[in-house]
Amino acid sequence: MNQINFQQPYLLYEKCECQMQLPVDKMKVKKEKDGYLLSYKTTCPSCGTEYDKAFHITENPLDFSDHVNAFKVLPALKDELAVVKLDSLKGKIKDGELFFYGNYKHLRFFDNKIQDDVIVIDYSKS
Repeated sequence: MNQINFQQPYLLYEKCECQMQLPVDKMKVKKEKDGYLLSYKTTCPSCGTEYDKAFHITENPLDFSDHVNAFKVLPALKDELAVVKLDSLKGKIKDGELFFYGNYKHLRFFDNKIQDDVIVIDYSKS
């Protein structure tokens, strides 16, 4: 595995200092003896800031939320789309493979309670 790709319905964005969000579609992956090293590079078209990030993933969850915003696009009623922003984005090794997930909260209309759910973020290998 040299690279992982995040595709629809999942959208990941690097948070730029100028408030712009930069798409993170691909991450390079390097296998290490105690986990994986994930890395990506991106440049902000607005302010020119370059981001060269690397994360070491092990069996302990690593929180990416300070650097990356994650969204999931869901089908909604009447040919519309709903975009859910995840409150957190985390990664870890589960059963020897990379595993990404995030938490989000939503209002349950039938009883007016706020429910906290976990979404697994799929990716493809190349």
